Amino acid sequence: MTQNRFIKTAYRMLTNTAASHKLLYESTEERPDCFVTGMGLMIEAFEEKLAAISPGHTFDFTLPPDKAFGEREEEKIIPVSKKTFEIKGKFDEENIFPGAEVPLMNNEGDHFYGTVVKVTDTEVVLDLNHTLAGKAIQFVGVVIDNHEATLEEIARTSEILSGEGGCSGCEGCSNCGGGCHGCCE
Repeated sequence: MTQNRFIKTAYRMLTNTAASHKLLYESTEERPDCFVTGMGLMIEAFEEKLAAISPGHTFDFTLPPDKAFGEREEEKIIPVSKKTFEIKGKFDEENIFPGAEVPLMNNEGDHFYGTVVKVTDTEVVLDLNHTLAGKAIQFVGVVIDNHEATLEEIARTSEILSGEGGCSGCEGCSNCGGGCHGCCE
């Protein structure tokens, strides 16, 4: 794994199947994504590919499921008591229905999402696989900058990861919806 490379990139992320290419995400040169490799912000294989590309060069590659968001795992489809989704003794049918993505938390306090597969009289069946698990993902774009990260860039990324920094409304990049203060400067 290539560590501590500062990457600024504009790209499109698409599902890549024989039938279609669906746009999942896009950043532009005006609002690029920026990250420091090895800090867990991006898919590891995506970081590795971009770390090897010089600024100004374009890319177009596809990551197989096991290198992107993982393979689908049947053991991650689990039944949960319907009572878990009760508010004041009443089942939350407004938010818990097939296809709904619901925020969850485990016993260690980790937050994650699950997709409701079905609701029965006694349980809610949840799919805890990533929504893109089992899919090949195509990336098409350009590397705008690629250099050894400065201590300031590493510190700024650490602050964003810890929740202490990041969004301040400057609209400098797209990492957090357009409000990262100086992350791409």
